[in-house]
Amino acid sequence: MTHIDSVYNNFVWFNGVVEDRSDPLKLGRCRVRCVGYHTENKSLLPTEDLPWAMPIMPITSASVSGIGQSPVGPVEGTWVVGFFRDGHSCQEPVIMGTMVGIPEEKANPIIGFNDPSGKYPLEDALGEADTSRLSRNEKIDETIVKLKKDDIDEMTLPTGIDSPDTVIEPETPYNAQYPLNRVIETEGGHVIEVDDTEGSERLHIYHKSGTFIEIHPDGSMVRKVVGTNYEVRAGDESIHLKGVYNITVEGDSKIYTKGNVIMKTGGDVTHAVTDGNYTLNVKKKITLTAGDGASSIVMDDSSIQETSGSIMLN
Repeated sequence: MTHIDSVYNNFVWFNGVVEDRSDPLKLGRCRVRCVGYHTENKSLLPTEDLPWAMPIMPITSASVSGIGQSPVGPVEGTWVVGFFRDGHSCQEPVIMGTMVGIPEEKANPIIGFNDPSGKYPLEDALGEADTSRLSRNEKIDETIVKLKKDDIDEMTLPTGIDSPDTVIEPETPYNAQYPLNRVIETEGGHVIEVDDTEGSERLHIYHKSGTFIEIHPDGSMVRKVVGTNYEVRAGDESIHLKGVYNITVEGDSKIYTKGNVIMKTGGDVTHAVTDGNYTLNVKKKITLTAGDGASSIVMDDSSIQETSGSIMLN
């Protein structure tokens, strides 16, 4: 028998169920109960006696010195496929991938080939495919799409005194068609979507708290921060807004510029104080100029000077 024949004849594959992912070495290994090789009787073979299976990472992950993707993903109850790298000795399993299905029954933690905690598969997901509901566009009212639609924001515009004008947060244009929505969904409820559904293309990052960023098919973006937003920009910033700019602050607003401030407008300027006082405090000198310089008022700490015009107080 040649060396090549020996290698091929010693290849032994398996499928099985992850029963433990708490790898003490933190290498992403899982204890797997393999069909046909391990008994389901946990009295004869308890979970803690199962061999650790090493995960295989994709070629896009360096898997060295912390570079690349973290080798974690399967949960207890996940079905996996792999091979034994020690051939027919069947003591050194390697995981090549996970397998989805349609689970029909709750986990029975008493016997093998089940999640020992009884959590997975989730009870409310029994009888449906293991792929994300967001990918399948099924039972959407039980997903984050429903949560987002129930939390639409409404902003009062600063267009005048006691203005009734409002702007309403654009609703998510979710309309995924299988298999065009690629979804990453975690145990904690975080979600990333890359949706290529024609006419409903979206990029979406969602945190379980409700904070999210979503880019809509027309390039519009909705960014909602549920908690405190703290942002630092160490370099210069330029903003070019070609539309209307509205800011509404429901609490107090403070702006502090340590350097000079220049404000320029091509139209009118209106300051409306609807309920309160207006205080202007200048340490040195105030210069007010009107009529393209035809008249002016200059105030400092000792005098008020008026030139080429008049002062009218009513």
